[in-house]
Amino acid sequence: MLTRFSLFVPSLLLSACAAIADTPTPAIPPTTFVPPTSLAPLVDAVEPAVVNVYVTQRQVVNVPPQMQMLFGYPSSTERTVQGQGSGFVISPDGFLLTNNHVAEGASEIKVKFENGDEYTAKVVGSDADSDIALLKIDAKGALPWLKLGDSGALRVGDWVVAIGNPLGLGHTVTAGIVSGKGRILPEEPLNDFIQTDASINPGNSGGPLLGVNGEVVGMNTAIIQGANTVGFAIPSDHLEDIVAQLRDDGKVSHGYLGVQMAALNEAGKKQLGVEGGVLVTQVEPGGPAEAAGIKPGDVLVKVDERTISDAQALQRAVQSLQPGKKVSVTLQRDGKAKQVEVKLGERPTESVN
Repeated sequence: MLTRFSLFVPSLLLSACAAIADTPTPAIPPTTFVPPTSLAPLVDAVEPAVVNVYVTQRQVVNVPPQMQMLFGYPSSTERTVQGQGSGFVISPDGFLLTNNHVAEGASEIKVKFENGDEYTAKVVGSDADSDIALLKIDAKGALPWLKLGDSGALRVGDWVVAIGNPLGLGHTVTAGIVSGKGRILPEEPLNDFIQTDASINPGNSGGPLLGVNGEVVGMNTAIIQGANTVGFAIPSDHLEDIVAQLRDDGKVSHGYLGVQMAALNEAGKKQLGVEGGVLVTQVEPGGPAEAAGIKPGDVLVKVDERTISDAQALQRAVQSLQPGKKVSVTLQRDGKAKQVEVKLGERPTESVN
């Protein structure tokens, strides 16, 4: 028995050593990774530039005809509605950002700083499609402000901090990580959001999402009702583009191609010999697409270097650009690739692309 055992052991050890040698090296965080012990220094630095936004709206309410007849009420009456949100200062001379859905329809907007200072704000410009509003306050001196950072450099897993006015409670700080990038929400076709697990609640809208260097990487905008810590922020790179237009023109002009389109299922892609893209079903007479030679039946696969995977991708690619810009559109026609140059028009109020 001892002999048999002594013969068996080396064989077992050799097998184990071979298994260990074939096992990939486990993933180990770099030695430079140091989890933060406290975010308080970051909060102390940035909180003075974050504001609570209080909005007053006047709404006209129609009175039912029977109430008018029975009690002599007028045909309509006016009521005052209060709301709240968040915002942050982006320049020492008093420009602030918040969501359009916070400021839209307001008859009066007040912003309150963490130190108790309160100001009346006016809307410089807003864009409902991007859900961004630029406000301005007249302060006595230079204000603390936050820098818009590089959201493109964010990685999933990066630490982020959200500051805002959830549920009207006043300045509240939550922290988490970037859970995902490039998230698309059906109600917000022009934005590809940063997803975070930092707690965001009603009233946080318009507040900053900050990286650990104190720069704004996004504007907290939306949550999924019933979900747990699933929040969304507009990337700072997109904010920067919109702010420039709002400051100069008070509005944002979106590019327009002038096509109606349909999604392609797998059978359709196979039949047309394409791997992706959207099918043009109708071309607006006299529109930019027709002028460039785009026809019904074409499959649009790229706008400049942006791959078009579906209708929303085409919307984002076109409407994120300004009218008058010339873009290269790659399409498939009769099984052959073709490139055309399109000079984008300005998107009408009610249109798709």
